[in-house]
Amino acid sequence: MTTSGTADKARDNRGTLLIVLATAASAVAVLIFQAVASRSLGTNGFAPIAVLWTVMFLLYTVLQLPAEQHLTRALVVTRSPEDLRSVYKAMLGAFGLALIIGTAFTAFTIDRFFQGQWVYVAITAAIVVSRSIMSSARGSLAGHRRFAGYGATIAIEAATLLAGGLAVVAIGAGAVGFAIVMFLAPLATILTRPFTSIEGHGDRENIEPQPTSFLAWLILATAASQAIIAGGPIAVSFIGGTATAVSIFFTSFALLRGPITSAYSLVARVLPDFTELAHSNDPHRLWKWGPKLVWFGLGVAVLGAIGSGLFLRPIVGAIYGEAFRPPQMAAILGGASIGLGLGALFATQMYTAAAKGPRLATGWLIALAASVSFLALSNIEPITRTAAAFGIGEATGLVLLGLVLVERQQSATSPRI
Repeated sequence: MTTSGTADKARDNRGTLLIVLATAASAVAVLIFQAVASRSLGTNGFAPIAVLWTVMFLLYTVLQLPAEQHLTRALVVTRSPEDLRSVYKAMLGAFGLALIIGTAFTAFTIDRFFQGQWVYVAITAAIVVSRSIMSSARGSLAGHRRFAGYGATIAIEAATLLAGGLAVVAIGAGAVGFAIVMFLAPLATILTRPFTSIEGHGDRENIEPQPTSFLAWLILATAASQAIIAGGPIAVSFIGGTATAVSIFFTSFALLRGPITSAYSLVARVLPDFTELAHSNDPHRLWKWGPKLVWFGLGVAVLGAIGSGLFLRPIVGAIYGEAFRPPQMAAILGGASIGLGLGALFATQMYTAAAKGPRLATGWLIALAASVSFLALSNIEPITRTAAAFGIGEATGLVLLGLVLVERQQSATSPRI
C-alpha cells in the first residue's frame, strides 16, 4: 500500500470513529430531548410532538435521506458535470415533494394531531427546508469521503437539539417551543462548511453514467420500508388507539429504534465502499454480504427480543414516566423487529450501491404488503398489533433482500461498464 493510500485509510478510520462517537452522542441527546418534552408536556400534550417527530422522520428517511444517498453514490461513480446537475435536479424534486406532503399532512390533520394550531404547518415547512439542507450537506461530505466532517454534522445537530430543548423548558415555551427547536437544530450543520469541495470534480474519470430513474426507485423502496418502521404511531391512531396509546407507542419505539436511527449515519460510511465493490472487477464480493446480513439480523433479533422483554418497560418508565410503559408482548416484538431491521437496512445498501432500484423497491413493497395485511386482519390491541406488524415487515424485507443468489449470478457474468 502506498504512503498516500495508508494516509487515506487512516483518515477514513478517524472519520469512521468520529461518526460512531457522534452518533452515540446524538442518540443520547435525542433521548434526553424527548424525555424532557414528554415529562414537561404529559401524555396528551406530547402527542403533537410525537406525531411531528414521526412526520419529520418519515419525510427525511423516505425522501431526503435517499436524495443524500443518491448524491453520495453519484460522487463516487461519476464526475460528469452533466450527470451531477441531473442529480441535483432530482434532489430538488425530492425536497419539493417532501415540502408538499409534510405541509399537506399537517394541514389536513391539524385538529386530529396538532390541537388546531396552524403554526405547526409553518413549522413543518421549516423542518423540511432545514433537513433538506442537512441531507445535501451530508451527501456531499460522504461522497467526498469527508467522514470526519460528516461526524461533526451529527454532533453539532445533537448539541443544538439538546441545548434548545433545555432552553424551552427553562422559558416554558410549551409544545410549540420544542417544535421550533426541531427545525433549528439541522441548520447548525452548515457550520462544517460541507459544500467547499463541490467544485473541481470535472477532472475525474467517470466509472458509470448515472441512471436517471434510480432516485425514484430508491424513494419508492424507502417509502415502503419506512412506512413499516416509522409509521407506527400513525397506524396506532388509525386502528383505534387513543392519544395516550399514540404517545406510548411513540416513546417506546423511539427508544427501540435508536440502533436503526443511529445506523442511518453509519450507512454514509458503508455506502461509498459498497459502491466501489459494486463497480469493481469482482462485484460478486458485494453480494456475498447478503447471507451474512441475514444471519446478523436474526442473531440481533433474538438478543433484542430478550433484552427488550426484560428491560424496555422499566427503562421507559424511568425515562418518560410510568404512564408510558408499553405492553410486555409489544416490548418483546419490538426488540426482535429492531434486529431484523438492522440487517435489512444494510442489505438495502447493496442494492443502492449497485443501482438495482426495481429489485430493491419490489422487495420492500412485498414486505409492506405483509405488514399491512397483518395489521388489517389481526384484532389484538393496537399497540401490540402494530409492533407485530412491524416485525413481520422487517423479517420479510430482510429475507427478500438477503437472498441475493440471482444478483450474485448476474454479477459474475455481466460485462463491466
